[in-house]
Amino acid sequence: MRLFDSSDPLAAVRDKTRRDQASAADPTTSAWVGANAGTGKTHVLSMRILRLLLAGTPPERILALTYTKAAAAEMSKRVFERLAEWVTADDASLKANLKELLGRSPSAEELRRARQLFAIAIETPGGLKVQTIHAFCERLLQRFPLEAGVAPGFAILDEHERAALLAEAGDEVLAEAAAAPGTPLAKALKATTAYASDYNFDALLAEALREQDWLTAAVRLDDDEEEPFVTAEKIYRRALQLGADAQLMEIEQRLCNLIPKPELTRLRDILASGSNSDVEASDRVAAVLAASGPLGRIEAISKLFLTGGGDPRQRLMTKALGDKHADALALLTRAQAAFVALNEERCKLQLLDATVALLRELGPAH
Repeated sequence: MRLFDSSDPLAAVRDKTRRDQASAADPTTSAWVGANAGTGKTHVLSMRILRLLLAGTPPERILALTYTKAAAAEMSKRVFERLAEWVTADDASLKANLKELLGRSPSAEELRRARQLFAIAIETPGGLKVQTIHAFCERLLQRFPLEAGVAPGFAILDEHERAALLAEAGDEVLAEAAAAPGTPLAKALKATTAYASDYNFDALLAEALREQDWLTAAVRLDDDEEEPFVTAEKIYRRALQLGADAQLMEIEQRLCNLIPKPELTRLRDILASGSNSDVEASDRVAAVLAASGPLGRIEAISKLFLTGGGDPRQRLMTKALGDKHADALALLTRAQAAFVALNEERCKLQLLDATVALLRELGPAH
């Protein structure tokens, strides 16, 4: 029995840890060890491998799996360092070493085998198998490709090879789109680049490619159709509660024409005659009048009716000015409600267009 000073709580914890580790390392025990990083999990696994070898288990019958290559290398290093120590240790040191590992005095057979294990492990065909889960799964797939549904003789791409192939495929798609400006692929490319700047366009494609199930399912929907992704677009429209005929360009045109120019001019002048907050609103109306292009006009109208956080403005005109110009306040209120509804539909259509565009760029049928 191991004795410890009951007045030292750390000694009690250390003693319990050693006993727990010894129990988990016992080859006759089926153990699950859960612990934080740096608490000795690799040490316990190394002890278990050593005790299996001492018990007569052939090295080729032992499989140790880790998550990272670094952990696999560290475990293998620890095991072979310990085996090498046993070869050259004197009898007293070897007995003490094995007694600490086994929790009891070693037998003469165990002492003899301990000195042979280094050579046995080195000479074993294939060696002691300490590898990552990924490497183990790859080995299984290579041995049973037909059963796993993969091509025999396949190779695993590393990150650099994968990135190079994706870049090459992306360049081919861009070249194809540039060569035929009026095709669906060219239109899809134009749509996606509107939502991604040059520096993050590749990141956008890479993120979409990671969702292989999403892409494969969308492609299969129209396997027998001449026009790809029609069914996928219909499904997305239903999910977004969009009408079958709703089009982004039409919605944007309605947003641009929400308030006729003469009415905007009148609203600007009325607001300019009010308080400081009314004058600020007048400046926002003036920005709408000065905006160029549909997108610029919509952005200006958005600032007129919405706060910086995207919520509808609670007050479009002060009460005093509103009482004086009730018709102008009513016009602004109706226009704001219409803008909020149309802008929500616009956002949904933008999401739809971007999603279908990504499908066209990433799918095989373009």
